[in-house]
Amino acid sequence: MKSKRFFVFLIHTFEYLRNKRFEIRKLYMEHLRPIGRLFYIVFGFISVAILILDFGFFYPDEWKEYVTLSIRTLVSFFIAYETFHIIFTNKNWKEYLNLHKIELIILLMLGLEVIYEKNIISVLKSYHISGDDTTLIFLSANQFLFLFSNLAHFFRLSKKRESKKLNPSVVFVGSFAFIIFMGVCFLHFPKSSNGHVKTIDIIFTTISATCVTGLSTLDISSQFTLTGQLVILLLIQVGGLGLMTLTSFFSIFLTGKGSVSDTLMVKDLLSEETMGRAKEILKQITLQTLTIELVGAILLFYQFPTDFPLPLPEKIYYSIFHSISAFCNAGFSLLPNGLATDAFRESEGFLSIIMLLIVFGGLGFPVIYQIRSKILRPFDYQFRWSITSKLVFFMTTFLLLFGSLSYFFLENHLSLKDLPIEKKIFHSLFYSVTTRTAGFNTFDLTLMGYPMTFISFFLMWVGASPISTGGGIKTTTLAISFLNISNQIRGKEKMEIGHRTIAHSTISRASATIVLSLFVIFISIFCLLLTENAPFIDLCFEVVSAFGTVGLTRGLTPNLSDFGKILICIVMFVGRVGILTLLIALSKKVEHITYEYPKEYVVVG
Repeated sequence: MKSKRFFVFLIHTFEYLRNKRFEIRKLYMEHLRPIGRLFYIVFGFISVAILILDFGFFYPDEWKEYVTLSIRTLVSFFIAYETFHIIFTNKNWKEYLNLHKIELIILLMLGLEVIYEKNIISVLKSYHISGDDTTLIFLSANQFLFLFSNLAHFFRLSKKRESKKLNPSVVFVGSFAFIIFMGVCFLHFPKSSNGHVKTIDIIFTTISATCVTGLSTLDISSQFTLTGQLVILLLIQVGGLGLMTLTSFFSIFLTGKGSVSDTLMVKDLLSEETMGRAKEILKQITLQTLTIELVGAILLFYQFPTDFPLPLPEKIYYSIFHSISAFCNAGFSLLPNGLATDAFRESEGFLSIIMLLIVFGGLGFPVIYQIRSKILRPFDYQFRWSITSKLVFFMTTFLLLFGSLSYFFLENHLSLKDLPIEKKIFHSLFYSVTTRTAGFNTFDLTLMGYPMTFISFFLMWVGASPISTGGGIKTTTLAISFLNISNQIRGKEKMEIGHRTIAHSTISRASATIVLSLFVIFISIFCLLLTENAPFIDLCFEVVSAFGTVGLTRGLTPNLSDFGKILICIVMFVGRVGILTLLIALSKKVEHITYEYPKEYVVVG
């Protein structure tokens, strides 16, 4: 009987709301919505503060009840706020759904969490996660969803970037500097580390993770807690993709609006010819990265060495961490000795997946986009491989073969001497792949001879391909420079590749990049010679590895002085953002002039 009355009450209520919808909407839009938006902003800051308190600091158990109540209040407010937005929107519902898709997805997820809260908690407990940890995971998930929604609102309401055209180089360099600053702050939280960690080591680790290098002055698996490791993993992910890629993705696609300035900036950052293509590639960069990393984590999970037993939650976590680290060419590992641990060195299936992830991450996002397009439309006769893709494929194949053959023949009687022939070939290929900015190692590099060490300098210096997760001067830079030398020898003025003429600005940029990179490396080696007491070959290896964001070391990194750590930090940052990009961001552009002085040839060479 009571349920019938309640049902009748609901029918009358909906009838009343339908009849009075216009008046109520006007009241809501003019009076209630501004107040709700103000509370939304305030609650967003409160949510950030609570999240930092939960993950970063230790607090008395008596506070937990109040923290839990605060989080539930925030989540309830968000559900109510978005529900009222849907009911009283003055837009067409189809248009509203398109503009607010992310908030609606979050609203649905929160609703499912509320309905199935007991089931979720019981599943987490079945994996031996304690009650306190279960509550923290559950409530933190709600907070992240709440913050995610705040980001969507922020990008939609922000109009400051519309006022002027920002230099993409400034945005790119500034975004990395901002990530590093936030990472240093988070890793300083008490819950992030086990015991006291020196500030210089935190700064070094943060820059190494953000610049996806992999060099570390300490063991991240023992010095940092799970919270600290997750911060490092987030830095690797954001550093690999780039903050501008992520923020532009949220701004353009998740909020439903993409301003002209947003799209132009993305076009310049991706070096694309058209705005529409830049938007599509930006979307695919984010989605393809997450897909590749997910598939990689699943494959790593099933190829995890049986000789290295771990509980199921840790095994999942290790697989995800190494998948992201490999695709982003970061080289960070949760294993004390990296992949040089016997169990992993013998697991060729695990190492093969790591190699594939490294190669995909180093190809460059536009190239991966073209590969995907060709696979989905194999018989599309209008499809054309870009010159960039052709150069990347050729140089990547050449460098992999050159590195593998060099390592196999030069190290056959050194670091590879105790292995059978098939393992010598496999580990030669792995070293050739990982030297190109990844930084994973399966052997002690101090056992490597000087000839292969010298070739490693070249491989690390070249690095990955443009607009990828790797560093170095880039494969296309080397290719364009070699072709330019060939043209100079033959007396050919124009550079033509695949029935296309290469722009003179591209050739000039490639030459400038090579000269500046050598300048940075030589100056850095000289500075380390003044401050470090170490073999010359180890100092050279450390600098080139840092510049190429490789992360390989001959054991010098933990023994660096504070000045040496600061210098390597600078080299890692310059290597990741690019020395030419950094100088463009720091310099003032010259105004274009319409006149030209008489030409005069200067004797060079």
